Amino acid sequence: MRKKVYISVLNQGAIRPELVSLLHNLTFQNKYELMISYPSEKPIANNRNTIVQSFLQRPEFDYLMMIDNDIVPPLDILNLVDYQKDIIAPVLFMYQQKAVIPLILERKPDGLYTTKPFRGHEGLTECDAVGTGCIVLSRKVLEAVRKPFMNEYDADGIKLYGLDIAFCRRAGDIGFKTYCHLDYVCSHHTELDLKNVYAALSDLTEHRDKLIERVKLCEDDKDNLHS
Repeated sequence: MRKKVYISVLNQGAIRPELVSLLHNLTFQNKYELMISYPSEKPIANNRNTIVQSFLQRPEFDYLMMIDNDIVPPLDILNLVDYQKDIIAPVLFMYQQKAVIPLILERKPDGLYTTKPFRGHEGLTECDAVGTGCIVLSRKVLEAVRKPFMNEYDADGIKLYGLDIAFCRRAGDIGFKTYCHLDYVCSHHTELDLKNVYAALSDLTEHRDKLIERVKLCEDDKDNLHS
């Protein structure tokens, strides 16, 4: 019997046309039995938790896949279900502090999160947190983690962790592992300030030029030693 996957596309009235095309394609792949919903509740935590409750009320479904309206996964994204992990995601990117960051996160001893190395085509990797812009969750983990999507705040009401990290932390605390598959990479369409993009690319170019100059100096020193 084919497994059943409940797909929810979070949106506020607009969905990327590339994602619409992908969803249409998924319905013809016949890999799994699918149900696709388009919830638009606010705020985002409420929307995600409402989706979870809707999924849990349909016991015939084995996995929940959530996709944000500005994320476009690869055509073979349903392959992630084959791994039968409780929490698994493709590679997602965010733009923060003039840098594009892959959301493959590991927790340091001081409690801060940093990005794991990513070069692509490295297979399945365990990590401490992933982004929820495209994520596959088992029924088991969603039954175990009550109110799964909540921000975490400090005593003064300052946010410590967003929905994605907070969920992975809480699931990890009760024994669930989080995985990212580095061969599956999503597009993320977002509005950017071109000034910041230019600055980021300029910084990268400057770093490259310094690296080239350093290599050249090393080569010159090596030649001098042999002369």
